[in-house]
Amino acid sequence: MTEIAHRPVLNGQGLDVAIEYARAALAALLRVPVGGDGAAHPDPGSCWGDGLSYPGQRPADQGDRPGYLTMIADARALLGVLLEHRLAVAAGRTGEWDPAAIAAVRADRDEAIAVHAALLYWLQADDPAWPGVAMTVGRLSYDRYRDTWPDAEAADPDDLDAACDLLQRAASSVEADERTVRYLVLALRDRHRLLACPADTRALMIWGERLLAFPGAADLAQAGS
Repeated sequence: MTEIAHRPVLNGQGLDVAIEYARAALAALLRVPVGGDGAAHPDPGSCWGDGLSYPGQRPADQGDRPGYLTMIADARALLGVLLEHRLAVAAGRTGEWDPAAIAAVRADRDEAIAVHAALLYWLQADDPAWPGVAMTVGRLSYDRYRDTWPDAEAADPDDLDAACDLLQRAASSVEADERTVRYLVLALRDRHRLLACPADTRALMIWGERLLAFPGAADLAQAGS
């Protein structure tokens, strides 16, 4: 899956077409109707916030067709990367946001979370790709939790838990970049404000110090306060 991140970057109509093709390819592999979320992992109990387990915390099901499962994983990875890129393009736009554009971004974000979460479920916890996918799910979950556009749904604490737990676990296993640490600090801060616990207090102090070690991060000096 590592080569997927190095494919040529698309924009505009080309990106939209690529996403539609990626959706169709994944749907064909999963044998589900086009327009499904592509999640389709077999254990509903593994969903965010169930208090039992998160994708990647149990051994992946290798099945009797590992090559076929790898094809599905690659298809999910490609669709997820394309959706995340379209979200990044949308985030860089300026001017007024109309309701249709906001709804489209929310739909892309929900789909990207579902696709990446399904991919995360099938990855072994020691797979080199696991931290990157976990960081993506964590960041997108926090974005959904902190949705400040008009008519947003009520913030879901499960999204905040996913952000805190996945970002912290992934960032502890690799050299996390400033963006990821920033997301983690903000997520820990928000959860600490909702329900202070010693573990989050310690984590907020540790990761807050890590964040301040990055150049230009002084604007978040009060993030943990």
